[in-house]
Formats: sequence, structure tokens, C-alpha cells
Amino acid sequence: MNMIRRLLVIAVLLFTSFPALGQSEIAGRWQAMAAANGPWVIELEVKGASVTGNVRQGGATSEPVPIYFGSIEGNKVRFKANSPDGDRIVTFTGTITRAEIGFARAVEIRPGGTRGDTGIFGANAVSFFVARRAQ
Repeated sequence: MNMIRRLLVIAVLLFTSFPALGQSEIAGRWQAMAAANGPWVIELEVKGASVTGNVRQGGATSEPVPIYFGSIEGNKVRFKANSPDGDRIVTFTGTITRAEIGFARAVEIRPGGTRGDTGIFGANAVSFFVARRAQ
């Protein structure tokens, strides 16, 4: 019982020692530089618990794709984006720190759609990646 109590105290201390992230700290441009066909760029705009913005592959060389169904709760962000060809819906779920967001991607292929490639909108891409705040 003492061990459980100690672990709970440590967890509370760790949780309360980190200040809450404000909207201005979450909003902005995030990049995954080591990604296939990268960099992958995610630009977030936050109003209350709502997240909008866009996703693009290859930095400034591609057209941005709008984010929809975006939400934020604490240090968790979640949103969707359609692939440019409309064949896939990509859901991004991220855990935010001050310097990076660890993202998990889930790809839904629409009936008759293609899998895509290894880029940010493709079903053959990595399932997890880290985006860092752009300089």
C-alpha cells in the first residue's frame, strides 16, 4: 500500500509541476523533417477547444489541405484531413509538449480509393511520427 501511495504522490507532483499549455503555445507551424516526402507540415489554429489549420506534404511545394473535426483537450490534439485526391481520410491524434507533438495517424480508405504512397496522406506511411515547432 505504501508503494501505491508513493507512486500516486509522484504522479501528482509530476503532473502539477508542468504548466498548462496555452493556446498560443499550441498554435503555429509544426514540422516532421525526417518523414518520407517531407517535410510534413502541420499548421494549427486554436480557438477554445476547436482546432483548425492545414496539413501539407513537402513544405511549401504542395498545396495545403484543410483540417476538420479538430479538437484539443489538455495536451491532446485530434483532427482529420482528406488526402488531396479524396481517396483517404487521415485522422491525426497527437500528444503535445512545448517543443514537439507525437502524432499517431490512422488512414481510412474510401470505397474504390487507392492506398496512396508513403507520404503524410498515404496508407503506406508510418503510423507514428514526431513534429517539432518550426523555427
